[in-house]
Amino acid sequence: MRLYSDPDRLLPATDGFGRQMVISCGAALNHLDYAFAANRWRPLIERLPRSSDRQLLSTIGFVPAPTPTHIVARMAAAIERRRTERLPLDAPSAWTETLEQLVRIIAGTGVELEDLGERSRPALEDASRRMTGLRHDDPTYQAELRWWSGRGLFPDGVPEQARPSDSQQHSVHLSREFPPGRASTPDGSPSEDRAAILLLSTSTDSRLDWLRSGEALSAVLLACTDRGLATCPVTHLTERAATRTMLRELSSGDGMPQVLIRVGAGTGVGEPSPTPRRPLSEVLVRERPAPGNLSGE
Repeated sequence: MRLYSDPDRLLPATDGFGRQMVISCGAALNHLDYAFAANRWRPLIERLPRSSDRQLLSTIGFVPAPTPTHIVARMAAAIERRRTERLPLDAPSAWTETLEQLVRIIAGTGVELEDLGERSRPALEDASRRMTGLRHDDPTYQAELRWWSGRGLFPDGVPEQARPSDSQQHSVHLSREFPPGRASTPDGSPSEDRAAILLLSTSTDSRLDWLRSGEALSAVLLACTDRGLATCPVTHLTERAATRTMLRELSSGDGMPQVLIRVGAGTGVGEPSPTPRRPLSEVLVRERPAPGNLSGE
């Protein structure tokens, strides 16, 4: 198999260098890794192979594997259950133990995980408000946001039922401001967000770092889902150099910030609406085998 990014899905005003697009492909690659491993196939992944095609991000071969470990099976099972929770979250329970597990899961990937802690919340929320103000005056960004909010010609994006209402958005100060939606608020939902705030960083800022960051992001989201925690990636604060510098200053390390993640306790009542996905026929293409090659790819 080969994994490509799709330049037709690039959002130039939001993600001019394609960094977040590569991160999202890394998340898909990690999903694939767990899904095949859970079915007794070990993926052999080559990241950024030599190629004249810049959109080629990895090649994947497969060899038979033994019965998956308990952790691999649970991570694969979490793929179908994972949702993005954009509403306010309570502080996560058993957080010290969970944080240690998350650090272990991404160990050796070249991606560092850090809990920024409550001390960072005021600065992060202030930066989020400033970013929102800047984006209000950017018509190209606003057009992209409307498209990605399910108001364009495509069936995917973030639909109304998955977007917070105007009042709900103002309860989560560290979030991208979407056009108001109609996500339901379950009884017992917190009025203010108290989620833990994680930062994923890398030592440099290469395309390989972006891909690896996506893989680490996926692993963190799936592990949290497995533990019954709600999550929401926060990416708007890494879209400008100034806010990335601010995140770097808040961090205890000196890595390049790639993505923030809110992690908290859900209400336990219902679950967020799933975000629509592209049809499988659009993202998985079987090539015709070349003459003399009956396997295809």
